[in-house]
Amino acid sequence: MKDKLISYLTYGNSYYSVEQTQANGSTIYCGIGLKKSKNQVEVEDRFECHNLDEVSKHIPKGKAVCLVVNNEFTITKKVESVDAEILKLIHQAFPNIKIDDFYYEILKQDTIHFVSICRKDYLDELLKEYLSHNISIVDFSLGNLMISSIAHLISEISIQTSNATMIKEGNQIISIEATEDLITSSYAFNDTNLTTKELLTFSSALSLVTNTKQTVSAFRNRDKGLLANFKEKRFFTQFTKIGLCVLFSALLINFFLFSNYYGKANELRETAQLLEASKSNVVNLSNKVKKSQKLVEDVLKTNSSRSSFYADALIKYIPESIVLTQLNYQPLLRKIKADKPIDNDTNTIMVSGTSQERIVVSEWISSLEKLNWIQNIEILNFDDTKNSSSSFSFKIYIQDETKN
Repeated sequence: MKDKLISYLTYGNSYYSVEQTQANGSTIYCGIGLKKSKNQVEVEDRFECHNLDEVSKHIPKGKAVCLVVNNEFTITKKVESVDAEILKLIHQAFPNIKIDDFYYEILKQDTIHFVSICRKDYLDELLKEYLSHNISIVDFSLGNLMISSIAHLISEISIQTSNATMIKEGNQIISIEATEDLITSSYAFNDTNLTTKELLTFSSALSLVTNTKQTVSAFRNRDKGLLANFKEKRFFTQFTKIGLCVLFSALLINFFLFSNYYGKANELRETAQLLEASKSNVVNLSNKVKKSQKLVEDVLKTNSSRSSFYADALIKYIPESIVLTQLNYQPLLRKIKADKPIDNDTNTIMVSGTSQERIVVSEWISSLEKLNWIQNIEILNFDDTKNSSSSFSFKIYIQDETKN
């Protein structure tokens, strides 16, 4: 979610790409505009122009653009090597060039690789020219290498772009040959139809949408600088729009708030008077609650103290052969329910257990009946559970403490 929000704030929903190439000795600009809707990408605009003034009319100001430089200033060579180390591939393709003077881009595959180069001074001037026409370039590619991003989607083995023919084997491109006389073809995939002049621009614009690129280049830092400049301008524009909207909204809210201020103030005064009148009642109820709470706490403390006394007294006289399973002081007469009073069997203790000797239970009960706080004992159960043990339960009635 965070990545989608950042992408939307950076690029919006529209993505553009322009290919600068040549036809019949003159420069042409093939462009495409993509619109992202949910998880789908649709072609929003297609255009072919002969100068940058025409191009700028198709691309709204402040939109990100990917540039494909595919003219006589870009050279592409094929390298066959099992070693895919970048510098080695460049030196194999162009043994005598001074690398610092060139931008290069490499399509690395299993054993067949392609290297495209272009002079830095030419490309830097080209980027300035686009910027002077308010076209924001955030990324660029050299030659026909960007076709690698969508080659696997095209069923045809031979693929034609604006100035070259590519042959693929499986999902790998094995040949890129410059061609002057190209026949315009159409390619269909994923419900999208593209002509030969739209393949590279679609692929490069798609790389902005997906933030992926199949090629390796030496101008990543240059791309980052272009993108950083674009983001600064985009942030300033968005911040200005959002700031004006927020300011207008604040003024509008302020207007409505102050329009209703006096009516709300009167309602608050009436509420304050009502609260003041009820304050004394609340204080009285609070005092009553505190008194009741203290009474309950005192009763609980007393019961806790008495229950400990009775438990100690009973255990003191219990024989070793008796095992207690229950000792319940003032047991509940029914289950506790909400909004219902708790009903206890007051002044009683329920005792249950087992004994290895029946006579011992009787002797224990007799000794308990002699205690002055026991009123009487009621035998509830006395059964033989095994040959040598008996289960029993009885209820002890305690002298009513409230009468003392």
